[in-house]
This record gives sequence, C-alpha cells and structure tokens, in this order.
Amino acid sequence: MKTRGKILWVDDEIEHLKPHILFLEEKGFEIETASNGVDGLNLVKNRDIQLALIDQYMPGMDGIDTLRELKLIDLALPVIMVTKSEDESLMNEAISEKVTQFLIKPVNPSQVFMAIKQVLESGQIQEEKTTRDFLKEYQKISRRQKDQFTVEEWWDLYQQLVYWQLELDDHNEPGFQSIIKEEIKTCNREFSRFIEEVYPSWIKSDNRPPMSIDVVERYVRPELEIEQKICFLVMDCLRSDQLMAMLPTLSLYFNVDIHFHVSILPTATPYSRNAIFSGM
Repeated sequence: MKTRGKILWVDDEIEHLKPHILFLEEKGFEIETASNGVDGLNLVKNRDIQLALIDQYMPGMDGIDTLRELKLIDLALPVIMVTKSEDESLMNEAISEKVTQFLIKPVNPSQVFMAIKQVLESGQIQEEKTTRDFLKEYQKISRRQKDQFTVEEWWDLYQQLVYWQLELDDHNEPGFQSIIKEEIKTCNREFSRFIEEVYPSWIKSDNRPPMSIDVVERYVRPELEIEQKICFLVMDCLRSDQLMAMLPTLSLYFNVDIHFHVSILPTATPYSRNAIFSGM
C-alpha cells in the first residue's frame, strides 16, 4: 500500500512516543525511529526519508548537531524539531539552520500529525484548490460579454488573466497553461477591435483614460507640487505579468500602487515612450 510519506523520528525517549507513532501509522505514514543522532543519520543515508522529527536534548549528538549533519546529507529534507525547551536562543539557532517547524513538548499526536501534513501535503492541497478556483473563474471569464467592456473592465480582466498565468506557472497540469494562453490570445483580438473603435474618440476628447501624454501630469506632477522626492523610471518592454512576478520582492522595500495608462498609437517604443516625456 502506498504511504503518505516516510518519516524519521529521532528521540532518546522514542519508546515513550509509541502512541504518537501508532497514530501516525494509522494516518498512513511510515515511521522509522532512532534513539540518537548517529543512528538517525545512518537511516537518512540508507532510506528514502521525506521528513525528520528531531529532539534537541539527546546524549552524544544533540538535535542542532544532528540537524546540521542531516542538511549535509540532504539539504532539501524538511526537519521538525520537537523538544521540551522554550529557549528563544535555541529556536533562533534552529531557524538559522533551516529547521522547517518547531514544536514544544508535550505534544499530542494530532499536533504532530498536523505539522507533518502542513509540511508534506500543503503543496498538493494548495494545488488542488488552485485547480478548483481556476476552473470556476475561467468559466466566469469565458462567459463574459466583452463587446460592451469599458477600458477599466479590460484592465481588470487582464489583471485576472495575469494572476492565473502566474498561479499556474508551477502547476503540474500543463493543459491549464494552454487554456490561459488561448484565452489571452482571444482577449487580445477582442481588445484590438475595442481599440479600433474607441481610439479616434480618445484623441479628440479629454473624456478618456490616462494616455501616454498624461502620465507625468497625472502621477508625477502632484507629487512634485507637494515637494516629494521623485525618481521617475521608464522601463522599456516590461510586461504586466513580469511586474507582478517581481511584486513580492518590491513590496518588501516599497509601498506599491499600480495604475494603468493607454499607450498612444503606434505602440512602437520611439512613439509610446517619447510620448510620455512630451507630456512634461
């Protein structure tokens, strides 16, 4: 029978953890045990271990030393430290050695099970939810009547498509990427028709979405008028999906507000880019 994962539990009082081990085995996990770090390391070398549970205070090699040696054998092996100590310095040291989770004894079998499930199965659970959410959202997107869209609705739709494109990047089902790419192509064709219809009226009226020539006036000038320091960067050929992929990193250092503007035609760089500066 296929197991949910092979787990190594290293604890010098392993015989006292029999109820926990039986509980995990009933849940479908295969448990290997060791009463000291050296024996635990040998099991990792010779068995296909997916996760290790390690106590800190053991005779001979303690938990931190065992953790370091485990990472030399298998850097990607997730490790949960299960110990009586609540010493913050120990937690900091364990975290610095890339421990995955830290549990404080006494722990009941359900606590250990939930920690293991989070480490080993969270990716699968999240992927299944992503699949359900995408299929549900895709039905809504494909049914929308786009011939009456405003430019703001087109922007919202494109943001949705970009979101799912990024969400599905690491998905195990390649068919979903094909679906989203085909939907983007279809939307691009319909958006092109939309632009053909509305663009002539935009260039003759102030009742229009922000365009290239409006960027400085709308977004830069107000900040200058209140004497804010501005660094104005124009990044050529940066797509929205590329920006969104960078956003988690940028958000660590900056408060990010995202707005859109519509390029003038033609969208070739010498025109669309230089039109931004013509608005100065």
